[in-house]
Amino acid sequence: MLILNKEQKKEKECYTNTKRKISNYTIADFQLKLNYEMWEQVFDGNDINSFLNIFLRIYYSSFPLIQVKYKMNQNSWITPGIITSRKCKRELYKKLKNNNNATLASYYRVFSKILSMVIRKAKITENDKLILNSHNKVKTTWGIINKESGKNKKRSEIQALKVEGKKITDKKQLLKILMNTLFPS
Repeated sequence: MLILNKEQKKEKECYTNTKRKISNYTIADFQLKLNYEMWEQVFDGNDINSFLNIFLRIYYSSFPLIQVKYKMNQNSWITPGIITSRKCKRELYKKLKNNNNATLASYYRVFSKILSMVIRKAKITENDKLILNSHNKVKTTWGIINKESGKNKKRSEIQALKVEGKKITDKKQLLKILMNTLFPS
């Protein structure tokens, strides 16, 4: 019986960001705390700071800060302008979905075509830069072709082989056992 141990994939680099935890539960907690707060000192005085202090204390306790991990973007061709344009396109689509305006539909189609051309040009520029700066231009070109066609799977290397209960990690012994198993003499 043969058991193959595959090499583990490396995880993509991540970065963290902080944001407030807002959910139905935290909103209900916030409303409850606002209801139980005594507001007499705010209504009696002319000081707006007392209101803000109370409100912010309740806000910060109801909506705590949490750490969120995001994966790093592997597409270096995506610029802030493309991100902004994609958001704008998404907003246009939402408006168009709720509206049967012909001019809006025409504008959306033109905007989509322009955005597609910009994205295509950004990818071409990035790929040209990769090829120009590479030492092995043929290998880099084939890497780009495989990435764009979706054939970017890397082969995993056999680290160990378990034969009849013994774990073998030496590559020469692995080759010898595989050759004897596949091509018995």
